[in-house]
Amino acid sequence: MDWGLAKDLFLPFSEQTRKLRIGDFVIAYVYVDNTDRLAASMRLDRNLPNSVEGLSENQEVEILVAAKTDLGYKSIIQNNVWGILYFNEVFKDLPLGTKTKAFIKKLRPDGKIDLSLQRIGHQAADDIAPLILQKLKDNKGYLEINDKTSAELIYDLFGVSKKKYKMALGSLYKQRLITVSDDGIRLV
Repeated sequence: MDWGLAKDLFLPFSEQTRKLRIGDFVIAYVYVDNTDRLAASMRLDRNLPNSVEGLSENQEVEILVAAKTDLGYKSIIQNNVWGILYFNEVFKDLPLGTKTKAFIKKLRPDGKIDLSLQRIGHQAADDIAPLILQKLKDNKGYLEINDKTSAELIYDLFGVSKKKYKMALGSLYKQRLITVSDDGIRLV
């Protein structure tokens, strides 16, 4: 395999999980084989530890999207352990090989890790509230959206789920910074 260095990386047939062709993108684990040579393996499941040590809920982490499953995007957290981003919580396409930041949503008792692209809980609302206020200022204090707006439009405008948007909207309303009506939201 070409991995950007002068010498190619050896990927034995026994370590391949699918038939490869020239130009294919592969995520691989690099190890030292029994002859002291660097080699690669596409068998990530057996090479990645299943340890959540040093990780905590709501922690920001770097992930690498490594596979699509029936549930979501299987991702490698901090080049070390598996996690999953569920399809119903991701509002954009994540091609294999995408590196991005994510947040640990839940550390499950079975050792599995649930991920989210946005902060969890009320911290997410705190991140979104300034975006809503800025959009309002840019549009003369009025936006033709409210708590009944479609999830797709909310994601297009703010890049978050409708749930997170509604939390931020409620927070701004309680602080008396905005008013919410059937035709939209306004700065106070």
